[in-house]
Amino acid sequence: MGNAESMESQLAVIRSRAAPARLPMPEPTELEERFSIALNSMNLPPDKVRLLRSYDSDKKWELICDQERFQVKNPPHTYIQKLRGFLDPAVTRKKFRRRVQESTQMLRELEISLRTNHIGWVREFLNEENRGLDVLVEYLSFAQYAVTFDGEQVEVGGEASSIDSPWSRSIEDLHGDAGLPSPSSSGPRAARHSISSAMVTRSNTLPSRRTLKNSRLVCKKDDVHVCVMCLRAVMNYQYGFNMVMSHPHAVNEIALSLNNRNPRTKALVLELLAAVCLVRGGHEIILLAFDNFKTVCSESMRFEKLMEHFKNEDDNIDFLVACMQFINIVVHSVEDMNFRVHLQYDFTKLNLDEHLERLKHTESDRLQVQIQAYLDNVFDVGTLLEDAETKTAALERVEELEENLGTMSARVLDVENEAMLKIVELEKQLMQTNKELDQIRVRTFRKMHHV
Repeated sequence: MGNAESMESQLAVIRSRAAPARLPMPEPTELEERFSIALNSMNLPPDKVRLLRSYDSDKKWELICDQERFQVKNPPHTYIQKLRGFLDPAVTRKKFRRRVQESTQMLRELEISLRTNHIGWVREFLNEENRGLDVLVEYLSFAQYAVTFDGEQVEVGGEASSIDSPWSRSIEDLHGDAGLPSPSSSGPRAARHSISSAMVTRSNTLPSRRTLKNSRLVCKKDDVHVCVMCLRAVMNYQYGFNMVMSHPHAVNEIALSLNNRNPRTKALVLELLAAVCLVRGGHEIILLAFDNFKTVCSESMRFEKLMEHFKNEDDNIDFLVACMQFINIVVHSVEDMNFRVHLQYDFTKLNLDEHLERLKHTESDRLQVQIQAYLDNVFDVGTLLEDAETKTAALERVEELEENLGTMSARVLDVENEAMLKIVELEKQLMQTNKELDQIRVRTFRKMHHV
């Protein structure tokens, strides 16, 4: 994720749409200026840029002509106006039915434009004036609103209980949020705090019945899937990836797309979430997105619906592989061992271990690789507990031995002190004895001399 389309594919797209006519080559200075402009519009990595700069003048001019002949079919604001038209709450039901017939095709064209047009087009789509990412995220929320709303009503047992529905509050926050913070001025932590705060705020107003009915109409189409594909195309550029990361709703709405019934959509969503999880700060964003999912979808435990899908989609290998890969990344990309054990236990409580036991004889090599990767990196909590108990017992024994050593050291010191005192006393006695002996010798000598 975050890389540009390959140089070859971009050139192929440009040349396939280019006219055969060739213009006279300009002066070298102008040629280089126009060549630099063409390169900048292609969003190529540095090594590819160096390769193209090594071309001779004829090849450079050919590339310039191809690039300048390429005419974008529609400017970004065309798609944005259509998306906003689908989201207009004032539109009548009849008019909406007529408009929405072309929504999937329009989204497909937008995805192709985001994927194949030059980076200038993508930047224009995302700029402050067009706010294309905001519109895409809002449409995604609208398109999947009915699926989550209806699913929640089945869970809680009736429409009356939806007054305090987290999902109702979520779509109200999205639809009424005219002043979303600029991605450049809002970091991931602040953005996630923004949406978390929004989820807690209570609202006494429900989305209109018309919005719900319109969403039910849209959710029967492929709009959610193609909308997620559009977001993937945006995230293929580092600039777009960063905007999605810092957007207060984007990752949450992508995660909520797991409610879609299409396993291809769920697999695509998990691939995007895994990509976010692998970048700095992304792991926290993903966990917060699933906390939001838990609140919105009334889960009793985080990742509950993800595991339900994993258990129920046994015949869709692509989804199973994407799901297992995502679980591997979420659990095992954390450095802190205690946190890894905590995340692992989240999935253990959802019976992941038992389900992997049932899947261990799968014929899919790709799935087998992901399952084995999880098992190879899993922590045996029982062994860790035994190790902890052994360590505790060892530490207690060390403490006991240190205490005994301290007692013995004190006792040795006392004995040494007593011995020193005894030595001093004996030395005094020896000195006194020697003194008396000297006196006896002197007296004896005098007596002998006197005689």
